[in-house]
Amino acid sequence: MGNKFAMTTNANLDKYRPKVRLLDVFKFTTSHPGLAVFLIYSTVAIAGFIYLITFYSHFDLKVMDYLEIGDILVAGIKDPMVMLMVVGAFSMVLLMWVLVYVQAPFSQWLDKKFDKGILRIIPIVAGVPSIRSFWWTAVLLLTLYFYMFIGMHSKNKAQSIVELKQGLVLVNSEATSGTVHEYSLLGTTINYVFLYNHQTKRTLILPLESINSIEPRSILKKASVPVPVKSE
Repeated sequence: MGNKFAMTTNANLDKYRPKVRLLDVFKFTTSHPGLAVFLIYSTVAIAGFIYLITFYSHFDLKVMDYLEIGDILVAGIKDPMVMLMVVGAFSMVLLMWVLVYVQAPFSQWLDKKFDKGILRIIPIVAGVPSIRSFWWTAVLLLTLYFYMFIGMHSKNKAQSIVELKQGLVLVNSEATSGTVHEYSLLGTTINYVFLYNHQTKRTLILPLESINSIEPRSILKKASVPVPVKSE
């Protein structure tokens, strides 16, 4: 009798829990490693694309006009912070799965408590009636996650370049020869290099083939410091 009651209770709770089990996800990943890698890489590429758009928007640059497919595919890999945010996004989905699974008894109680009238909106908002709402909520939270954190990262990086003059470089190119302006490297694509001119406060776009060399200014400063020689 007790076992039957326990089985019935578990069956009732199961409809309030995510249908996908972690063990099933692990089995799918090991059975289809190629597809799993593709899904993860696609997420990284999407995050990288969002980063490119938000970052260059701070410099009034429509970077889409200069991007190739290859640039979009590697954008997320080129910035370690974007990779870290993707790991955080997957961790958030895992945390949501755990929370929904654990709070199944509370969801069941909400569904029974507010089963009529206007208060029925409470379990609907909480996602009790349909477990599919869990996935919609996950997608919504991931979208907000990428928008907020990647947007904050791109804004902070842009501010550090403009205000703190980070990423200063010496560019050997016809477009910069004969000038004493300071440039910061914003980024590169397959065909272009993007520089920020601290004197004119404008973005300079140079074709890759027009540049002879790019050197970090910090390295040049260190190299120019004379080494003291001890007198005998």
